[in-house]
Parts: sequence; structure tokens; C-alpha cells
Amino acid sequence: MRTLSSEVTAALSADRVAIAQLIYMALSQPVYLNTSSWDLQWNGETWRGAAGAGRVDVIDDSPGEIKGLNFELSGVPSEQIALALAEPVQGKTVEIRTAIFDPDTYEVLDAPVEWAGRLDTMSIVETPEGGAAIAVTAEHVGIDLLRPLVVRYSNPDQQRLYPGDRSLEYVIDQVEQSIVWPAASFHRR
Repeated sequence: MRTLSSEVTAALSADRVAIAQLIYMALSQPVYLNTSSWDLQWNGETWRGAAGAGRVDVIDDSPGEIKGLNFELSGVPSEQIALALAEPVQGKTVEIRTAIFDPDTYEVLDAPVEWAGRLDTMSIVETPEGGAAIAVTAEHVGIDLLRPLVVRYSNPDQQRLYPGDRSLEYVIDQVEQSIVWPAASFHRR
């Protein structure tokens, strides 16, 4: 459980609460965006304001479900499309943080992680204005908990994980072998 500092608690209990979502994508050129209209400085990075130019699905934390998200950035100039097409996005990290601001100075007090996952697919749609919209889907990091772990107690898997370990070398030879333990009388001598 996360505890909030007294500054953050005061900011959240104030008459007006200022928050924005920070979106980080670990591409070859990292992407730092935020849902406000202005650029933000936080954690040594400049988070570009993308209000009105981008869209993020609502984060749904329903119990028992692990849902992905869709991201969309519209108004992308045509010359930037080649860069987007050359970027392999599948498996790249994405994080959404909720930035909580000081209501007086608009300084970021805290930005806890709201959602984390990995990018999956990207599509590009041209707009009539000559630009394009880039849409990216992402899977929640928790989806890995539902994937089966395909590792067996066999010598090939043991060698893959720990090369040179001979502990499972004779497992196949021992299958269907009958092992006779001495009778209790053997130990009474």
C-alpha cells in the first residue's frame, strides 16, 4: 500500500485539485507526453503537452479483469510517419502516471504509476488535412501472470536455464523403473 506525503494529501483535499496524466513510452527515442496543454518538467524530463492532440482510453481496474489500453495521437505531420513506421513497438514499455500538482505553484508533487504495460500493435490512418493519426494498443503488465510457464523438469530445460548442471541428466532413464526398497527387517539387523 502506498502512503501519501502530507503535501500530496493537502493538495488532494484542497478546494481545487490539479492533476494530469503522464505517458511514457520506451521507444528508441523515448516519448514523454502529458494530458495538459503545457509542457511539464518532472523527474529530469520534459513531458510534452498533448491535450487535444491525443487520446488515451479510460483505465478500468475491474476486479478479475486485466484490460489493455489504446493510445492515439492525431495531427502527426506526414514527414514524421516514416519514423513511426520504422519503429518496432511490440514489447516496448509504457507507463501512465497521475501527476498531482501543488494548487498554487503547479509544481508536480508526486506522480504514482497508475497503469503499466507493453505496447502491442501500431496502426496509422491518414487524415484529409494531409496529416495522420497514429494509434497504438498496449497490454497490461499483469497479463503475464495468466500466461503458462513452459518449463519442465527435464535435462534440456535444465541445460537451457543452467548450462553444465547435470542434476536432471538421468531423469528420462528413471521413468517407469521399479525401485525396490529394503524390507523393514533389513534395518533391524
